[in-house]
Amino acid sequence: MLAAIMTMAGCEKLFMDDDLKSDPEDVFEEIWDFTDRYYSFFEEKSINWDSLYEVYRPQVEQDMSPIELFDLCADMLYELRDGHVNLLSSFDRSRYWKWFLDSPENFYYSVIQRHYFQDRQRYVGPLQFVFLSDKIAYVYYSSFGNSVSQGNLDLIMNSIQDMEGLIIDVRHNGGGDPGNGRDIASRFTSERVFAGTNYVKNGPGHDDFHAVDVYIDPHDGLRYDGKVAVLTNRRSYSATTYFAQYMRELENVTLIGDTTGGGAGLPAFRDLPNNWILRVSSTKFYDPDGKSIESGVPPHIYAEIPEVNDSLDLTYDPIIETAIEHLLD
Repeated sequence: MLAAIMTMAGCEKLFMDDDLKSDPEDVFEEIWDFTDRYYSFFEEKSINWDSLYEVYRPQVEQDMSPIELFDLCADMLYELRDGHVNLLSSFDRSRYWKWFLDSPENFYYSVIQRHYFQDRQRYVGPLQFVFLSDKIAYVYYSSFGNSVSQGNLDLIMNSIQDMEGLIIDVRHNGGGDPGNGRDIASRFTSERVFAGTNYVKNGPGHDDFHAVDVYIDPHDGLRYDGKVAVLTNRRSYSATTYFAQYMRELENVTLIGDTTGGGAGLPAFRDLPNNWILRVSSTKFYDPDGKSIESGVPPHIYAEIPEVNDSLDLTYDPIIETAIEHLLD
């Protein structure tokens, strides 16, 4: 999958025109055109990009300020309803965060720190690891942007071989490198598992994609065949959504919590002629049933944390407790 993205990025350079001007009209045209060629969810989200051009292009004026131009282009990109679509300048970053803003928090790190870790956790690379009891172990992974090594995973696999269950908590994990998720998933299967199909843009047309089937292959070293619970919430985004999908296809894994935030389009980038940077989703991922995971991967068991004014009022995490009950059942 990553090789396909790299191939796409190489093609992207071939399509780029270095002889561009930086006046407002040219900047707008480049933003619209790059998005038109590389964005991956027009059909899925029923977005008519040509119609949006007709709405926003007449508002571009030669004497508009950089902030005015930025805000106009950001408004147009907001119409894509995509957390992976951003316009970055020296004074702002456009964003779409509705994928989690209207959803319950369902995660308070202070509760985990005070009532589950209690200063007993080990920092195994980017992973925080603790025994919750003599039967259940718990791992918190805050960002797939922090690489997990095979040595990190070996240490944890060694530690849990006699345990009845493992909890992997990826709530509030905003993503990073999907390869880290595949490395982890490979530790929980003894056979090759089909996880879904990645579709990578390979041409300027809205339907120009190259399909790549994605499999989870068993690691050839230490693995764990006990019960695993993966905890997710709406702020489990991007590579974390991929990880949830990988794990969902494994027989000994149960997803618990809320549907992930989605973000299944790995991004393509464009340096604009005025030194802004544009990022748009350029892939899409379908599960083995042919369903897109752009809007998120649902859990097997829904669980939530009641809304509180102060997380210090909470003395336990209901989602962790649901996972413990499931693993011991």
